[in-house]
Amino acid sequence: MRATTEEDATARATVLARGCSSPIRTATGVWVRCGSRIKSKCESCAELYRGDWAAIARSGVFDGPVAEFRFYLLTLTAPSFGRVHRVPREGGRRVGVCGCGLEHSATDARLRGVPLDSGKYDYAGQVAWNRDAGLLWDRTRRRMRDRWDSLEYFIVREWQDRGVLHVHAIIRVARFEAPSPDVLRDAARTATAVSRVDAGVLVEWGDQARCDAFRTDGDGAKTIWYLSKALNYVLKDVATASENAPVDVWRHQVALGVAARQMRCAPGCQPQDCLNLVHKRFGSRSQVVSASRRTKRRTGWSFTGLTRTVQRRLRRAWW
Repeated sequence: MRATTEEDATARATVLARGCSSPIRTATGVWVRCGSRIKSKCESCAELYRGDWAAIARSGVFDGPVAEFRFYLLTLTAPSFGRVHRVPREGGRRVGVCGCGLEHSATDARLRGVPLDSGKYDYAGQVAWNRDAGLLWDRTRRRMRDRWDSLEYFIVREWQDRGVLHVHAIIRVARFEAPSPDVLRDAARTATAVSRVDAGVLVEWGDQARCDAFRTDGDGAKTIWYLSKALNYVLKDVATASENAPVDVWRHQVALGVAARQMRCAPGCQPQDCLNLVHKRFGSRSQVVSASRRTKRRTGWSFTGLTRTVQRRLRRAWW
């Protein structure tokens, strides 16, 4: 018994030595990394997660015949669910006069993303949109591939201050059919879906969208900047309230949490009894980052077929 205990302690210590701050003991008695992607919970595992996806992102830009493709950075946002305070960030550009009649500065961070009138804000609509955002992206990629069959993508979902998701996607299209950035943007932005939970409700993107083309040859610094811009969002928490959040922000997050708790996550969901984590994530069910996969007729995003499953297998072999 003592030998078994010592072996168990040694196994746990080994995982701790690899940097994981909260290793988990599986049902079979094996100690493994916690696998958190949130830096505040486990910096080592979160950095490992970021590094894995960074490698996958780069493999779809640099590890193939890049001269045969055009690359784009596409940003899609959520629609408005009510007016919010417009507050600039430290060192950021001016945002003009807010709907409250004042021109805020970065010192008004306590109001960033907070509704002008919480009583009229559509909290239920916002959490439902977060819930259906994954379905909307699926319809969006299908629409783009109907027009450009060679299209592959690497996508990161970011939380806006108001507690709603928006999307950054690196898009790759073969040069022989590559569209202009404006055409690609409009094709994506105008895609729609019908909610599977709320029958008949149309899900669509907001009016604000942007698409920029970038080059990989002779413009490496700019390419790295685009990749970094997308990947910097990976280590962010999934819309959980901060202990240091200003009172106005905290109240807004509480209202979103209440709406998510009352929302149905599936057609047969009974919210008061449902344990699905969607109810704790402001409605979100989407992965933070993902990429198109390799099939019999598609290369997928990574030219070399690199995935997190492959990375984990190689890491186990290395250890």
